[in-house]
Amino acid sequence: MATSVQIPTNLFRKFLQAGEAFDKFSDAYEDFLIAHNPKLLRELRKARREHLAGKTRPFEEFERELKRSLKRR
Repeated sequence: MATSVQIPTNLFRKFLQAGEAFDKFSDAYEDFLIAHNPKLLRELRKARREHLAGKTRPFEEFERELKRSLKRR
């Protein structure tokens, strides 16, 4: 037995706007937390330098290592 509920268009639009506002807030809050975490900033900068220097590995290698480490748990 299917039942449907009608939602006023304006209410639905407000719901969508609230979701978009939450996404924007979430992104801004994440940026704030990263910017105020010196250790994380150092690690991100180091990772970026290594990436630019070509210190990378194939994804398949990473994937195999990840699967092995998950099996050990």
